Amino acid sequence: MTQKDPKQDLQEIKLELARIREEHETLKDTAMRAAADLQNFKRRIQEEQADLRIFANVQLLEALFPIIDNLKRAFQSLPENLAENEWVKGIESIEKQLIDTLTQLGLEEIKTIGEQLNPELHEAVLQGPGPKDEITEELEKGFAFKGKAIKPAKVKVGDGS
Repeated sequence: MTQKDPKQDLQEIKLELARIREEHETLKDTAMRAAADLQNFKRRIQEEQADLRIFANVQLLEALFPIIDNLKRAFQSLPENLAENEWVKGIESIEKQLIDTLTQLGLEEIKTIGEQLNPELHEAVLQGPGPKDEITEELEKGFAFKGKAIKPAKVKVGDGS
């Protein structure tokens, strides 16, 4: 039987150790990348879920806007003899409660009269006397949700005369 050279054994062990260390580093890098990918995936899913919730809320709000507009129009054209009617006051209270609830959920009324026309927030449908591009009258209320305009306000603006 031949005996192995201890120096050769030591050299082989060192080579094997170096190979194992290299493999360990590769596996460690792969695990770290996988963990980072998982974190990014979780974050992306959370963002998509938040966007989906906002989208669903916006769709609901857009469906409610004609109802809100019609209630406003009905109260604007209310005959004087019904202004103090308890039933009418109850309906006004319900409208206010609806608007307050939507406001608590993130709905905001867009400011109009006295503001400069902003095409992202306002839709100019009429022009008349007044400072150029300054809103002089609100024709239909506009709304934003979570800081983003979802229904521009219909307004009358000054023509500079």
